[in-house]
Amino acid sequence: MQLHDYQKIVTELAVELQRYLISRGAQWETAEDVVQDVFVKILEMELVLPPDKLRPYMYRVAWSTYLDQYRRSQRYRDLVQKYLRPEMTTAQPQPPIGDDLGPALAKLSTKERHLLVLRYDQQLPIAEVAQRLGIKASSVKMRLHRVHHKLEKILRSEQNE
Repeated sequence: MQLHDYQKIVTELAVELQRYLISRGAQWETAEDVVQDVFVKILEMELVLPPDKLRPYMYRVAWSTYLDQYRRSQRYRDLVQKYLRPEMTTAQPQPPIGDDLGPALAKLSTKERHLLVLRYDQQLPIAEVAQRLGIKASSVKMRLHRVHHKLEKILRSEQNE
């Protein structure tokens, strides 16, 4: 099999995987991100499989990657609803409920908290968040990544105190 033929199969498989994930409940953007992540994982592993083994492998990796992303998103959604949503609807922030996450979220800027509410509480797609904030979708993804990283850093520093 020539490289051109293999590339054609992989390209068709990417479209097929995206449709599969959408049919299983993923949003279009999420499916697109997951398929991209799958290809990055395969490239990082320098994995070259024959076409008959590539398809089932990629389906497995795509589904598990989607589930991981879904669980992570659900966890953030729950945290935002528990700690940030009351703050956005009342004049006075409500005190945190007992663990370290409340104070960590309080250390975020208003813009960062608003970004989390739009994405996880209101469950808006990246494109819609970008439109509302007047920025590019890639900027929304980057800012979300930075906020997640900032929260992790805050939580680690509070644990070490």
